[in-house]
Amino acid sequence: MRGWGAGAAVMVAAVALVACGPVPSVPSDGNGGNAGVELVTVTVTDTAYGVTFEYKTPKSFAVSRSALTDFPQSQAEREMLEAINAERARGGVCPTGVFPAAAPLKFEGHLHKAATLYGRELAASGRLELPHRSRVDNRVPSQRMVDAGYRPVPPNGIEWVFGESLAAGMDLTSPAEVIAAWKGSPPHCAALFEKVLDGTAAQVTGAAGTYWVLNIAGW
Repeated sequence: MRGWGAGAAVMVAAVALVACGPVPSVPSDGNGGNAGVELVTVTVTDTAYGVTFEYKTPKSFAVSRSALTDFPQSQAEREMLEAINAERARGGVCPTGVFPAAAPLKFEGHLHKAATLYGRELAASGRLELPHRSRVDNRVPSQRMVDAGYRPVPPNGIEWVFGESLAAGMDLTSPAEVIAAWKGSPPHCAALFEKVLDGTAAQVTGAAGTYWVLNIAGW
């Protein structure tokens, strides 16, 4: 038995962001932390979930192209991202229409952390939660990605995409099988070809089976 998170699952949440003016640098804490770091405040309005929140981030924030400590990328996860990028390179036919080829997703460590943590939550509960709100703290995908440290500084007034796709099953290990299932669902299929830069897939296995979480973000 498999659940794909189809129908009610949120795949792409268009999020309007405004990068506010820089706030004063945070004073040194005496240990060298934050001294002289210029911060900006980013306001996120996530219309898909009706939430608005802010985060402060260094103006010089850089995404992580390597896995974070304690959240290594497995071979299966690398193969899934490669398979997704091969699909993106071809373009695809979805239930809602034809999508042109898209640039490959680049692995991002903070998104991988967010995807892994949510995968662990789902695996522990044995559920495939829709519509993607955490049962632990009610946080939605955009909040969970920011919580995990994905805090870039977007241009003013742009729409930022946060997307999350889920799949689960007792023996769900084949990237081709997962992608084929996602392509059969209009929102999941569209998310595979979303024109964003950052993305990662996390695999977590629990008593109820294997869980996949695909997180994408960018503009």
